[in-house]
Amino acid sequence: MFGKAFKFGLVVVISIFMVSLSVDAVDHRGNFSQSAIGRLLAREPDGPCPENMVLVDGAESDFCIDKYEVSAGDKCAYADPSNEKESNLNLNNPNCQAVSAFGAVPWRNLTQIQAVNLCAKAGKRLPTSEEWFAAALGTPDDSQGWGANDCQVSNNWPSQPGPTGSGKDCFSYAGAFDMIGNVWEWVKGEVADGSYGEAVLPSDGYIKAVSVDGLPLETDPDNPTESFNGDYLWLKSKGVRGVARGGYWANGQEAGQYSFYAVTEPTFAGTGVGFRCVKDALKR
Repeated sequence: MFGKAFKFGLVVVISIFMVSLSVDAVDHRGNFSQSAIGRLLAREPDGPCPENMVLVDGAESDFCIDKYEVSAGDKCAYADPSNEKESNLNLNNPNCQAVSAFGAVPWRNLTQIQAVNLCAKAGKRLPTSEEWFAAALGTPDDSQGWGANDCQVSNNWPSQPGPTGSGKDCFSYAGAFDMIGNVWEWVKGEVADGSYGEAVLPSDGYIKAVSVDGLPLETDPDNPTESFNGDYLWLKSKGVRGVARGGYWANGQEAGQYSFYAVTEPTFAGTGVGFRCVKDALKR
């Protein structure tokens, strides 16, 4: 009698579960990938962000950003590309993925468009300057006295660049590491003849004012501003320039969450510039 009751109860539970999955799939028929079955088949996480990404509260919508600066995955031919060509060989290798991982060498020596393509290949996208700034908020932006646990802006880690996540105290309110220092990070967008979109940027100098989206509005050529931790705007106002944020391992106080670099062309690939990726958060 007990065995029959148990089997009956098990059948009822399974039936309810299957009906719930069916209803959920119908509710998400316009976006099956966000249904319970879709997430299971795609091995999507239960939370709003994939592994090694963190959630950022956005003004318009929430998004996920890589927890660490991007590195080359273990199936890439070049674990630490030394030039644009090696980055391109990795990019064209179907088994090579850009990953967010602790203790890895940041992927550098790549152009802005290569960063765009690598993020897309990973099912993500390059962050806008505004998204990058939102994710960087709350990162300790010291003006002096950097130690081994701080963000690397003054050669204060054993190696330059250092492995991702080396600065144990260098994380934003969202939990993203190394948003300041270690390597500059490409973001989406360009500065054309001194304008970023419809905004005309000030001359290069220490930042005195920014918009709520972190865009430099006013600078001082000579005097660091305490309110902005001595962060700096680097700008060439003629031609088209790619945009990078955050600073690198030797910028000192001029690196920071407000710092903005628009000097090199988008085709530049250098040892001090890396990137990280974002994607929309899953809705629950």
